[in-house]
Amino acid sequence: MPKSDPATNKKNWSDIQDLIKSHYPSMSKRLQQVAVFVLENPRTVAFETIATISEQMSIPPSTLIRFASALGFDGFNEFKNLVKDDLLDQTSNYSNRVKLVGEDQNWQGAELLSRFAEANSNALNMLVETTLQDDLSAAVEMMHDSNSIFLLGNGRAHAVATYLHYALNHIDKKVFLIQGTGGKFYEEMSNVHRGDLLIAISYSPYSSNTCELAARAANQGVKVLSITDSPVSPLANTSALSFVVQEAKVDAFRSLSSSMLLAQVLAIALAARDSGESKN
Repeated sequence: MPKSDPATNKKNWSDIQDLIKSHYPSMSKRLQQVAVFVLENPRTVAFETIATISEQMSIPPSTLIRFASALGFDGFNEFKNLVKDDLLDQTSNYSNRVKLVGEDQNWQGAELLSRFAEANSNALNMLVETTLQDDLSAAVEMMHDSNSIFLLGNGRAHAVATYLHYALNHIDKKVFLIQGTGGKFYEEMSNVHRGDLLIAISYSPYSSNTCELAARAANQGVKVLSITDSPVSPLANTSALSFVVQEAKVDAFRSLSSSMLLAQVLAIALAARDSGESKN
């Protein structure tokens, strides 16, 4: 990661290309050779070893290290991992992800189950350790005090939003799922007003629709509660309260177990809050 950036501020491939192009004029001819190769062969850079890349370019590995350093990275592995992560994020087809990661991995049977189970178990334990009780209580109060709850999540985050919609519909609360059918996100968001609560969910590489609509709602005085994966994500910056969830990841595949658990806990806690109030 470039030294001038926070460690959690992940750059995408477009940012990396701009970074290389901005440094290109000041590079030596040998480093310019590396720059051209990287721009033209991002998949090779992401998924081949440094030795293989050096051999293909007929240069010593130290040149790759100098290239990464010129861009502000601590080493070439840090640079190539950033390229790899972004390429995997942009590859939605699971079959293609398996091919990109490599066929030497075991994608069959019980071993696959145990790998994912262990990763999810660790992620769930981290959720318990890092989620503050005060934040959970504050989130429940935000949900309780709102006139209506609107849910927004695109891509894989849509599954979490859909589950919350299902769970909250079992509580005496007006809840609406913003789906943007026919591209009508802004039309659906026009129903969100001050006094309502928008629960927005998005993970890297972050849905532009979700982030823009959440920011617009916040600017209009609507409280935003978010579930995201970084304290510096676009959603976290515009939310009154944000839950940062680190999902399990096995190679190119990320889970949603922690987010689903958090969503379930929020729904049940709200039901308990409302139930206690009705008894009184």
